[in-house]
Amino acid sequence: MNTSHTAHNKAAYAAAQQGYLQHIAQHCDYAVTLQTSLRTCGIKAKTMEDRLYRTQGSLRQLRNRLNRLLTGNGYKRNNRYLPIFVAAIEGTTNSYDLNRTLHIHVALGNTGHTANEQTRRLIEDGIRQIWAATDVGTADVKVDRLTQGTEHRWMDYIGKESHAGRTGNIDVIDYSNTQIPEHLLQRT
Repeated sequence: MNTSHTAHNKAAYAAAQQGYLQHIAQHCDYAVTLQTSLRTCGIKAKTMEDRLYRTQGSLRQLRNRLNRLLTGNGYKRNNRYLPIFVAAIEGTTNSYDLNRTLHIHVALGNTGHTANEQTRRLIEDGIRQIWAATDVGTADVKVDRLTQGTEHRWMDYIGKESHAGRTGNIDVIDYSNTQIPEHLLQRT
């Protein structure tokens, strides 16, 4: 295999992913960080694959319950109410930190309300309860408001593992759990 060709393809994929995320960033109101109970240092590839699969399943539960929390059935009746949910699962390439766990960074938007401190606290409490009730979730949940300009930096941050040179994890974004309302994808 030609490694320079592979590196070029990886860099092109990472750049395309970053462009996609930046297009969505302007519609995001919250930065969410979730911790799992799954340690990552020194584990075998098959074990990591199983842990990643479990984490994706728990994220699916969180996303579905969060949709209902934020919109009731609104997101099912009208796609415009569908909350933006873009998640990055990090820690899969850990070979140095014995205490590190799989963790998730989420960009959340289109929540149907004005982002302020009171709604941030309510969303954080709701996410904490939902996440802690999943198979791999913990109560270690942090939600921050994204102000104008910070949403682009947050998207850069959640995609950072894909830009780590040859060792970058281009699969860091969990597209199986990503949801974006169709009308926001069509805007330029």
